[in-house]
Amino acid sequence: MNLKESVSDLVFIIRVPIEGVEFAVNESAKLSKAWAKIATILNSLGNPWMLPRNYRRELVALASTYFSAGSDPPGITFLALMNKYTSLLNQQIDFQTQALVAITVLSIMIGILSFLIILGVPSIVGVLGIALVPVIHYFQVEITKYDYKKPSIAGGAITGTVGYAISYLSHLGIERTVIVTLLGFGVGFAVFYVPQLLRFARDYAGLGSRVLRSFGELLSSPSPESPRPITIIEKELMPLWDYAYSVGVRDFVERIVMVVSAFIDYVKRSIMTGLIYGPFITIGYAFMLFTVYVLASLNAGTALINVPMPITFNISNLSTALVVLAVSTAILTGKAMHSVGLGIVLMPIFLAPLIPLVW
Repeated sequence: MNLKESVSDLVFIIRVPIEGVEFAVNESAKLSKAWAKIATILNSLGNPWMLPRNYRRELVALASTYFSAGSDPPGITFLALMNKYTSLLNQQIDFQTQALVAITVLSIMIGILSFLIILGVPSIVGVLGIALVPVIHYFQVEITKYDYKKPSIAGGAITGTVGYAISYLSHLGIERTVIVTLLGFGVGFAVFYVPQLLRFARDYAGLGSRVLRSFGELLSSPSPESPRPITIIEKELMPLWDYAYSVGVRDFVERIVMVVSAFIDYVKRSIMTGLIYGPFITIGYAFMLFTVYVLASLNAGTALINVPMPITFNISNLSTALVVLAVSTAILTGKAMHSVGLGIVLMPIFLAPLIPLVW
């Protein structure tokens, strides 16, 4: 979920009870492409039910209904929109939870499918998990877009290249070369990325209290301080704070605080949902890793050679399937918990158990 788009929703809810539907839509359109599309259609057709079917149409239609009915805009309309918006946020969290549960089940199925390489299934099948990344991205709040810098990519590329060169000159073979290269890339990336990640976690740990304190000072302090642009959320919320400060009416500021509080609570719940459900994505990889270690300890490959069977079991390629599955599972888990960058950091952790299998 794009953060700027989400903040534009807050702008509409705050401004529509005072300034009307058309004006509020046009103000939100200045911040959002989605609201710009709504403004174009609404200005042309004048009917909110002709808008694309989504939650924004519900907000516009609800506000239009209250205004056309002659209800008290500053009071009743805001409460109706606020209740509707809170319900939509709760629904979004439920969708995110269901999506992560479905992705966990699919990742387990991909892990089992990767194991079927012994029957001739392509070892590349494990990469299917990466195709699920856009699904996670759709439900996540986009809070990392501007909070990371890119030296980590260069660091990973350099160490990955060094690892590849060493493996190539040492004639380690394709499988070992791939593992060493990926390990080098992951470690080099993590050296630059982890400090940024820790700083990110520190900044967002106090996000809620900082934002609510800044907006709360509009009600309690004669000289309130605006939010500091520490995180992208605070940067995007600063125009709302400036607008509340310029109006200064207590009832109006209280409404802004209510909306911002609901939004911050949604962001925190969205992050927590990813942290809770993300680790379960590793179940499929953990199951396959355990199974391969059991087969290796039993020396199953040698035992099956002397057993006449109608099907040829290709156990020797299980480690190749594990490499592919380790990379896709790491990226998928990292994205579910936070970002693809975290997934790259997790890659060496997922690949390390494979070293005894291929050496």
